Amino acid sequence: MKGFFSNSSIFILRLSKWPSFFLFVVMFTASTLEAIPLFKKDSDPIHFKLTAIVDPESIKLGERFVLYVKIELSKGWHIYSLYTKGVEKQPLATEISLNSDMFVPHGLWKEPAPVIAWDGALEKVVRTHQQVVEFRRWYSPVESLDSGLYQIRGDVVFRACNNKVCNLPKKISYVTKIDVLSDKN
Repeated sequence: MKGFFSNSSIFILRLSKWPSFFLFVVMFTASTLEAIPLFKKDSDPIHFKLTAIVDPESIKLGERFVLYVKIELSKGWHIYSLYTKGVEKQPLATEISLNSDMFVPHGLWKEPAPVIAWDGALEKVVRTHQQVVEFRRWYSPVESLDSGLYQIRGDVVFRACNNKVCNLPKKISYVTKIDVLSDKN
């Protein structure tokens, strides 16, 4: 052990002849250590997937199609229903929008029966959806639309929560396509 410490002190003494070099090495090493995390930190603990499709994939003018928006969440997390019961408005309700005036909506968004559950983060009973939820709404193209392939774009705004914490509202965009055929096809 004596030999190790004596060799180390000789090395440090030799480095002290070049204080600027020693300072550079220490600074470079410190910044490198900070840049390489020792433990992997997950910056977004909620994993979700958003999918949008239409059915059917092609329609004639005057026909309708269904737009499906599916959200998949990690186990233990939930989002809130589109609609609330009673007079009290739920401030965390999920919102779905279509960013196009080329398609006319028919009726409201439909959702599966929500789970009525105690939310520890809000400290009240709420209507939620867990793990996989699929929303749907009927649409038709406006009469003046030409035939062709059209993109359908929209947004979903939701808050993902567990029974301890709620994340800030998240806005995610979706894109799908529909083929509008003329009456002659």
